Amino acid sequence: MIDAYTDHDDYMDDEDDDTTEEWQPGECDNCYGGDENGVTATGALGPLYCACRIGQGADAENCRCGPPTDSDA
Repeated sequence: MIDAYTDHDDYMDDEDDDTTEEWQPGECDNCYGGDENGVTATGALGPLYCACRIGQGADAENCRCGPPTDSDA
């Protein structure tokens, strides 16, 4: 018999792995820059913002937001 609680614990342990590629505060989120307010999209919970444009991402010299360039490929 499969113990659902144990399987859930294993799943949660995987999320704690340091190899996850999720955005962290202070990092550039590589958005496309957004509109004049930094809004990149509007979802069911409201607008999504470009982290660098609203001060939660990288500083200006480390921000890579904008359309992809040939060097990004």
